[in-house]
Amino acid sequence: MHNRKLLSWMMITYLVATVIGCKNDIPEPPPKGPDWIVYTHENTPALPINKINALTVDGGGRVWFGTDSGAVSVLRNSWGAIKDSLTYLEYSSGAQFRRKIVNTLAEGKDGSLWFGLNGGGVRRYNRNSSFAVWQRYSSSDFPQTITYDYITSIGAVKFQRGDIWIATLFGVSHFTPSETNPDQGVWETVPSDKFPGSFVRAIGINPMDNTVCFGTERGAAFFDEATGWNTYDFPPTYSSPVLSVTFDLSNTVWLAKRDGVTSFNRTTAVERHYTYANTNGKLPTGFINAVTTDLFSTRWFGTEAGLIRLHDTTWTTFNHSNSPLPNDTVTALSYDKRGNLWIGTLNGIAVFNETGTSF
Repeated sequence: MHNRKLLSWMMITYLVATVIGCKNDIPEPPPKGPDWIVYTHENTPALPINKINALTVDGGGRVWFGTDSGAVSVLRNSWGAIKDSLTYLEYSSGAQFRRKIVNTLAEGKDGSLWFGLNGGGVRRYNRNSSFAVWQRYSSSDFPQTITYDYITSIGAVKFQRGDIWIATLFGVSHFTPSETNPDQGVWETVPSDKFPGSFVRAIGINPMDNTVCFGTERGAAFFDEATGWNTYDFPPTYSSPVLSVTFDLSNTVWLAKRDGVTSFNRTTAVERHYTYANTNGKLPTGFINAVTTDLFSTRWFGTEAGLIRLHDTTWTTFNHSNSPLPNDTVTALSYDKRGNLWIGTLNGIAVFNETGTSF
């Protein structure tokens, strides 16, 4: 009996020690940073210029920025830049200039990066390919690819074939990758009658079903493999060029415009229009340059008067007077996988997370 009691006591002691040891072995979550972090050329020399034109987050968590001086990227405070490979020639008043202005960028299904230039066409960076690291598409040198060299938006489907959609000042081009060699593929020009307006300035992809949305000055066009092409027309009162497109999980598309924001649910056909007048001034006048959502109940609008948040029905404004936002003109928005909101402005980059930034 004595030996049994001793053995039981030894086993209990061992189990307690094991549990405590296992508990101590559980890695602690990474410490949270401040709610706001700001990057400018002054505090981050790797950022060559403060004006941000566009941003995207790739599958590995690296954030990419399009600037007037090429592309810049950051992953856990490790910065990189691409300049020479994005340089193109611009001719003006009989003179020749070397430019590298990136208007838009996106990551393809295969991990390649697509850069839309301000007159230099499209450059594709096949960073995971051994066949061709860089590919160039221009309407002058390769007219069978894109319709024009001034690129307004790029949409990349991350599933199925991994199609790429390129919007220019004069039409939309569609790239279908080859099943055997994704570096190659078929280009086609989308007929203009597919769109409810003349100019496509923004493309968005629904992450739930890969529907592609094209925003125009009179409404939006939708394409998916199952139903083909469909359109949604703005009421005349709310017609305005679309500058940015995003979706949430309810199948609602959010269209940021030169004047106001429109939301349209493709399942219920419910549409809502937000303007300065009907939000009691909560949504400012002027361009709504960017829109993104947390996929649920929080929407963000990048305006010329600050960063605007619509959470359910509550509006909040962040600007230089009540936050570290480096400039009140917000040009680009995107979430990363850790829930940080990346904000591009005319004077640098901000990262915001109410619970503390995490990388």
